[in-house]
Amino acid sequence: MRLIRTVVVIAVIAFMTAALATTVVPAPATAATVEGKACKKAGATQGDGPSRTVICAKVVKGKNKGKLFWQLVNGSSSKPGCTARPKFTKDFINPDHVQVVVPIGQQTAFGGSISVRSYVHSKPALDGQQLPLYAPVDMTLTQAAYYKIGTDPAYKPEYSLFFDAGCGFTLQLYHVKGVVGAVAGVVPKNPVPSSAGQPVTATRIKAGEQIGWFQGEAGKSVAFDLRVEDGSRTNSFINQARFTSSPGASGELHAVCPYDSYSGTQRQRWLAKLGAPSSDPVAGTACGTISQGEAGSAQGMWFFKDAQVNQLTYRGETWNEGMPAGQYQSQIAFSVDPLGTVRIGGLNAGTPMTQMMIGQQGPGSDTWRDPLSVKSGGEHCWSNSSQSVKVRMSADGTALTAVVGKEPCSLLDLSRGQTYVR
Repeated sequence: MRLIRTVVVIAVIAFMTAALATTVVPAPATAATVEGKACKKAGATQGDGPSRTVICAKVVKGKNKGKLFWQLVNGSSSKPGCTARPKFTKDFINPDHVQVVVPIGQQTAFGGSISVRSYVHSKPALDGQQLPLYAPVDMTLTQAAYYKIGTDPAYKPEYSLFFDAGCGFTLQLYHVKGVVGAVAGVVPKNPVPSSAGQPVTATRIKAGEQIGWFQGEAGKSVAFDLRVEDGSRTNSFINQARFTSSPGASGELHAVCPYDSYSGTQRQRWLAKLGAPSSDPVAGTACGTISQGEAGSAQGMWFFKDAQVNQLTYRGETWNEGMPAGQYQSQIAFSVDPLGTVRIGGLNAGTPMTQMMIGQQGPGSDTWRDPLSVKSGGEHCWSNSSQSVKVRMSADGTALTAVVGKEPCSLLDLSRGQTYVR
C-alpha cells in the first residue's frame, strides 16, 4: 500500500445527555406545518419543498419579539410541497485540484465512528495555494463556525459552513480555510474550540458562486469534509432502534453520497475520483453507504450495550487529550478501505488516539484479515507496530468481545476485554 501523506482530520463529536427516546419515531414535521410556531433550538432548519425552508430564529418585532419561532428563510417560496430533489449543477471545487475523494461509510479520523461525510483531498503539488470552493446548487447559509482545535500555533483556524438547499436537503463543509463574498459578511469573526454550527443571518448563495477556499498543508490539513444529508431518506441499520433513539445520529440516519447529487458526465467524473485517504483513485470504488455493518460478522460498528450513537464514554486505562479518553470507547468499528487496509477504531492501547491500520503488505500484514470473514463463533487478532486487538464473536453473532494491548497477540487475554453488541 502506498500512502502519499498522513491524513490529519480533526473530528469533534458533541456529548449528548438526553435520555433514550422510545423506538416509535413520529413522522417528521415539515416547513408547512411548523411555520409561525414556537421552536427551541436557534439555527435549526426544516424544509418540505424546493427552496422552501424554515429556520428557528428570534422574532425581531411584534408581540413575540426576542422569542424563538419557525420563520421562512429569506428567498424561500411560500408554496409547500416537495416535487423535485435538489441537484448539483456546479463543481464545488475544480476537479483538477483534487487528488482523491473518500467514500462515505468509512471511519472518522480516530475511528469508532462512521464517517457520514466524504473527505476531499487536494493534490499535494497544490499545498499552500488557495483553492476556490463554490456553491454546487442554489442554497442558503444558515449556520457557521470559525474554530481552532488543538494548541499547535501553526495550525490556522478554519470554518464549518452549514447550508440548506430546501426539500430537507442540507450540505455541510468543514476545514474551510477562508471565506469570501456574502458568506464572509455573516460568519463569526473570533475562533472558538468547536466546529459546531452557530446561527447566522440566513444568506442566499447562487450555484457557482464562490463561498471560500481550501489550503492544503502537508502533515496538517490535507483534506476538507463534504457532508450531504437528505431528510426524505433514512438509512438502515442492524439495530435501527439504537440510531433512531440517539439524538446525535441524524447524520448516520440521513447522510447520502454527495456525488450522486450530480448527473451525467459530471457525476461520473467525481465518482472516478473515489479511493482511500491520501491515495490515488482506486478504479471501481463505490461511493459507499452508511451502514452499521454485516450481521454475523465482525465488520462494522459495535457498541456498549446501553450506548447512544456518538455519545462517547470510555472504559479501561484512561488518559486525557482534551476530552475523556481511554482504551475502550463506547462505540468501535472494523472496516476495510478501498486499498484493502483494515481499519480499527475506538480501541487504543496508548496515545495518541488514532485508527489502528493493518495493510496487506509490510509490518503487521501477517495478521491481516478482512473483518467480514470473522464470523459467528470465530476469533482473530490483528497486530501492528504499536498494538494488538483480539476479538471473539459470540456463537450467535450478536456480541463481540475485544481486548487491546501493546503486547503481541499471543499474550492478549480476552477475559480482560470488553463486550460489545450491535
